[in-house]
Amino acid sequence: MTFKDHNPDGQRNTAIDKTLSILEMVASTEEGIALAELAKRLDMPKSTVHRLMETLKSRDYVEYDPANEKYIVGLRAVEIGVSGLMNLESVDVAKPYLSDLALSTGETSFFAVYNNGEIVYLYKTEGTRSIRTTAQLGMRKPVHCTGLGKAILSSFSVEEVDKILNVKGMSKFTERTITSRREFHEELSRVRLNGYAVDREETEIGLTCFAVPIYNYTGRAIGGISIAGPNVRMFENQKAFVQKLKDAALHISRRLGFVPSMRVYGT
Repeated sequence: MTFKDHNPDGQRNTAIDKTLSILEMVASTEEGIALAELAKRLDMPKSTVHRLMETLKSRDYVEYDPANEKYIVGLRAVEIGVSGLMNLESVDVAKPYLSDLALSTGETSFFAVYNNGEIVYLYKTEGTRSIRTTAQLGMRKPVHCTGLGKAILSSFSVEEVDKILNVKGMSKFTERTITSRREFHEELSRVRLNGYAVDREETEIGLTCFAVPIYNYTGRAIGGISIAGPNVRMFENQKAFVQKLKDAALHISRRLGFVPSMRVYGT
């Protein structure tokens, strides 16, 4: 991605445009980013990036690590991001149900929404037996290899799914990741039949995830909830965990205005 990507019409870039582009780029890097690399990716003068970065740093939107000479997202940006997430109605509705899921299963429960061909994690609750996962609040992950992504896409039309895969591709994360489009459509058919999706170590080895979609008042899937944990524990409790997920998802969906008879397939 370059800074020009943000201005397809060739309009004049303002200081606000540049500052926000810098902040977005810093936020998109997991290990932080150096000034020179930032300027290169955004196609901006290094001096301009440095000047704007100093402003962001003074307001705690970014932090600088002198050990590796890289910038990372600062506390103020995190506070604003989390505040925005917590203000979303769907998150407020889902929170108590995720807490109940984590408490009753002992595993980690997640809530994510669909956005531009990916899922975005908006909330999670860790259980008493939960294990560490790479999924963090605000993180984006592909739809083809996550239980949440499959659950959401199960309500999409075949044509819409293909459009997403054309753009996003089907990267391989583990030996179990589905990278065949035919196999993926077969997988979605199973999700529709069973009413839930399974991530069988497709993003992280040793981790299994069960997920179900969440519907809103339009009858379309807007997101999903999941339970994730070690393979053995998850499959030993599969029937009970899936039923808990389905019950919670129905309650959340109904509170968002969903009526089961109005479910719509294809977006």
